[in-house]
Amino acid sequence: MKQRNDFKVYEGTNRQGAVVWHIKIGGAKGQIITTCRSIEKAIEQAQQLNIDPYYFDRGFTRADRVAAHDNNYGKET
Repeated sequence: MKQRNDFKVYEGTNRQGAVVWHIKIGGAKGQIITTCRSIEKAIEQAQQLNIDPYYFDRGFTRADRVAAHDNNYGKET
């Protein structure tokens, strides 16, 4: 599988003036995909998005959300 280089991390500020890191696509003036409070988390998420552009969409079906909060979901009784 091809490794992408579309998603990059840029430093910015939030409304309160605190430093945050934006993951953008399309360069410095590109679209913000998400914002992180730590550089480590931003880098890790950007790497995952470059591997799989649908990384944030995985695991968000209704069944996945229910299973994450219910330890007995899907088990036979």
